[in-house]
Amino acid sequence: MELLSICATEAQLQLWRSTLENFLYTAFFPPLFALGLVGNALNLMVLCSNDIMSRANVFLACLAVCDVCFLLLMVPHSLANFDLFGHSFVFRSLYLPAKMHLIAFANWTSAVAIWLVVVVCCERVLGVRSPLHRLGDPSRMRMLIGMLCLLVMAGALTFYNHVSHHCLVRTICNGTQILSICMDVNMHTWPGNRPNSSPLALRKYVQWTRMANAIFVVVVPLLLLIILNIMLLYYVRKRSYFAYETLGKVTQRIQRKESPSLPYLTTLFRRHSDQIVQQKTEHRVAVTVCAVVTSFTLTQAPSAVVLCINSLFPGLEFRSTETWYAITSITSFLVVVGKSLNFVVFCLSSSNFRHRLFAMLRSKCGAREERRPHSVLTSYTSCSSSTRRLSPKKESFQHL
Repeated sequence: MELLSICATEAQLQLWRSTLENFLYTAFFPPLFALGLVGNALNLMVLCSNDIMSRANVFLACLAVCDVCFLLLMVPHSLANFDLFGHSFVFRSLYLPAKMHLIAFANWTSAVAIWLVVVVCCERVLGVRSPLHRLGDPSRMRMLIGMLCLLVMAGALTFYNHVSHHCLVRTICNGTQILSICMDVNMHTWPGNRPNSSPLALRKYVQWTRMANAIFVVVVPLLLLIILNIMLLYYVRKRSYFAYETLGKVTQRIQRKESPSLPYLTTLFRRHSDQIVQQKTEHRVAVTVCAVVTSFTLTQAPSAVVLCINSLFPGLEFRSTETWYAITSITSFLVVVGKSLNFVVFCLSSSNFRHRLFAMLRSKCGAREERRPHSVLTSYTSCSSSTRRLSPKKESFQHL
């Protein structure tokens, strides 16, 4: 780094470009981060319980982990919007060289989360279409291999973010201030009418990988989610119609018999109850999945559209306007909102999730309350060891 005697003003040291961006990441991000961190931790607590570890729940737990990683990677960007950190030399020396790499890792976790939602929706469709599919135990080795393949593929599609910009970091004001500027490697000319010195192979790699990322991380997953969501609703409705039709036929058979036997009525009642329970379960699953997919689509689709425009049409002039930057800031922040609201979506759409969460919280709170009087009784019992030796029959009666 070159030492220069020129000092920058406070406005030049600001790491945020617009007032809207600064407002979003200073006023709204901290509470959303807290909600997302606590909410996803509660999601993991419920989803990782031994009694409900199914394939879909494993994928939903992985989705919660990805959301937590995404929120943690966004913390430095939020801190950069506060003047206390944005003007700090130590923070700038750590943040500015790593900014693009943090964005790359955040995009990696987001890409993994997108495909996890697709896998969850596909798993639910298979479960509703063939009920026996849900009874099979998930193969840990296959799921582990599948998750590793997903991580590798998503990492390969988003790795271009590490090399898509050439960042210059300079120390000025006699070593008391630090500035940075990042330039896209696909720009024809860099600021100051300087020629682009990036290798041609690097430009082509970034250009084609951006297009592949827009297709396989944005367009294809969104289309699959729409198709799978429609299929889920179709199969749920089809199975409900089949259940009602079957019950109607059985009722007609009873009416034809003058005096049906008691075992026959008992069997019919059991079938009727099983079908009602199964139908309610399928509707509950459909509501939960539709809520997750709808929330995901509303928060991810706008950012996906902006990413496609930036990747597929890099030469558009309106991309350099302040209006387009404001749109980009809003759509990017919607992704943060979506990562933080998954817990709210689960609680509002799934009564089973709420019941399990409250039961686990009650059990943990009850266990803590029981430990306190137990420790007091233990101290008193240890003091009266002679009394304990004199009453062995009483202890044996209490254990019975």
